[in-house]
Amino acid sequence: MAKQLKKRPIEKELKFLADYELYGALMIAGLYFATKFIGDMDFGKNAFQLNWISFYPLLVFCVIVIEGSFYWRNKLRMVRRKTAFSNYEIGRIYSKLRWINVILLTVYLPIVIIAVFKKEDLFGIIAGILLYFMAVIEQINYFHIRLSYETANGGLLIIEPLKKLFTGTGKRSQLRKDIDTYLKG
Repeated sequence: MAKQLKKRPIEKELKFLADYELYGALMIAGLYFATKFIGDMDFGKNAFQLNWISFYPLLVFCVIVIEGSFYWRNKLRMVRRKTAFSNYEIGRIYSKLRWINVILLTVYLPIVIIAVFKKEDLFGIIAGILLYFMAVIEQINYFHIRLSYETANGGLLIIEPLKKLFTGTGKRSQLRKDIDTYLKG
């Protein structure tokens, strides 16, 4: 039985995406710091010392999600007929951001490998790898294939989009379409 996808008016959907992507980044960052504080239970002079093995992928994740929030906010401004970047301009900007994100994601791989060999804090490594995968998923979702689908009853589809990703049958993301418009000139 096919799941019924949720349909909202376009303006409402764009506002939802713009706002909740930003809220999501803030929430994940807040959860990170709360978990770090509780997990470390270090109330001394190192209470707020960052663990770069886990903080770096959090930072990259937040950057990608905030880029997405700005993208949806621009689309909302277009729908409301306010001053906004055109699809071509967005494609130009985000085609560069896409590669910056790839570089940021790639830089983490040797860092985590070195951390494993140096036997760094296991909690930090696990948290870092999970945050890294979240950042990779967001990168794919925004810049390549749409992975997020909400059903009519508010649930998120997870398995179907992943199947589409691995079989190559996924629908291009809207941002990717804008990037393609720019690349075609």
